[in-house]
Amino acid sequence: MNDVSLYPESISSLWIQNLINGLSGLAIKAKHAVFCGASPFQKVEVFETYSFGKVLCLGGNIVLTEFEDTYHEMMVHPAMLMHHEPRQVCCIGGGDGSCLKEVLKHPSVEKIVVVEIDQLVPETIRNYFPSFAAGFNDPRTELVIDDGYNFLKSAERTYDSILVDSYDPGGPVQSLETADFHRIVSERLDDKGIAVFQTDSPLIRSKFIQTTIQSLSPFFSRIRPYICSIRSFPDGICSFLACARQNNVLDRFDQQRYNNLALLCNYYNSDIHTGAFLLPQYIKNIINA
Repeated sequence: MNDVSLYPESISSLWIQNLINGLSGLAIKAKHAVFCGASPFQKVEVFETYSFGKVLCLGGNIVLTEFEDTYHEMMVHPAMLMHHEPRQVCCIGGGDGSCLKEVLKHPSVEKIVVVEIDQLVPETIRNYFPSFAAGFNDPRTELVIDDGYNFLKSAERTYDSILVDSYDPGGPVQSLETADFHRIVSERLDDKGIAVFQTDSPLIRSKFIQTTIQSLSPFFSRIRPYICSIRSFPDGICSFLACARQNNVLDRFDQQRYNNLALLCNYYNSDIHTGAFLLPQYIKNIINA
């Protein structure tokens, strides 16, 4: 029998479940609910947990945890350090402020536009995740409430990096999953620019990563899939696609800029950068199917 005095969290009966097709996955014990709201797009919830700190759920899916930076470091830093000098950055779907936080660690950045379709997301971040919301007050940041597809379609500028930090496939912004959106992203990139697309778990969503690569291929000369381990994901792994119109862009790595960044990262480092692109055979089989 458990001693409640040794494990006081055992008295909580509140669990957050992040499941794969409702069959298996991750369960996180929560202390209590902090916030529950709804927008025209989705349900927005915040929970205080024992293992992950505050957790943000959108549409019932965990998208942000207070104690884990892995996803956002891997979304941002590989592309930023492969680019020769990123100055203009656009983050699509970045209303939780986490990718913004990582981008602003790069001194070369002069402007970052964060495009978020759901006003309630940055409002919730400002209220309950102040460390992630801080970037919204940076003079280099512009927050735009709009559909990412509509924003880029009407944009007149180009960017050194476009980070598509979209929610789960089939979520509230399905316009970001179309071939036309992929074409527009390529057109809004500088000649040596790099785009990053999140493609979820390559095992659970194998068809999604396959169709995304097929859709991107006409618009980008080089596509490099990479992965990272994320303990708050139900499958423990997330995949990304780094894309460029010029073949050699994705082979660069700026060691000097990494050295200046190193102490600011909890997960990402130069070894992780190299290893992220070394894919297990089962993922290679999925991509090459």
